[in-house]
Amino acid sequence: MGFSVSFDSPVPTGVAPAFAGREAGDDYQTLVVEACSALADAGGGKFHIGGFGSDEWPLDVAYDLSAFMEQFPLLLASVREGREVEVDLYSQGIERTLTFRPSGDLVTIHCESRTDWVPNPQRESVARSELVAMLSKVAENFAGGLKAIDSELSQVPPFARWLEGEI
Repeated sequence: MGFSVSFDSPVPTGVAPAFAGREAGDDYQTLVVEACSALADAGGGKFHIGGFGSDEWPLDVAYDLSAFMEQFPLLLASVREGREVEVDLYSQGIERTLTFRPSGDLVTIHCESRTDWVPNPQRESVARSELVAMLSKVAENFAGGLKAIDSELSQVPPFARWLEGEI
């Protein structure tokens, strides 16, 4: 199996998560941390990355998804525009860097591990259109998960736009 990334949103529980409130200056990273915390507290969501010899990386929603989503806008824009970009999955135990190198219709992804885990193979390729579709689905499901758990964050940009399919 080649590289894959997804987020399966939680099943609605009917219980709205506690909401800390936003400050006018809250930036995207702050909103992502808060959103991932709410999704993790609700339970039922699953963040998935597979590839490089392992179909299922040991990831969680609260921390690993947060690290990924913090870098998401740059990742998606870079892949769309054909620019190289790195995503650092820095959480303890994962500690992997993914380097995305677009070339024509393909994106070659290089995985570097900073643990004893060794990616095999170290490089995988995926069609750029397929990768954009995968990433767009992550954004849709992320925003949909916030809506499913009745989080007010689903109405905050960019999550509200993602719900509308503007990714």
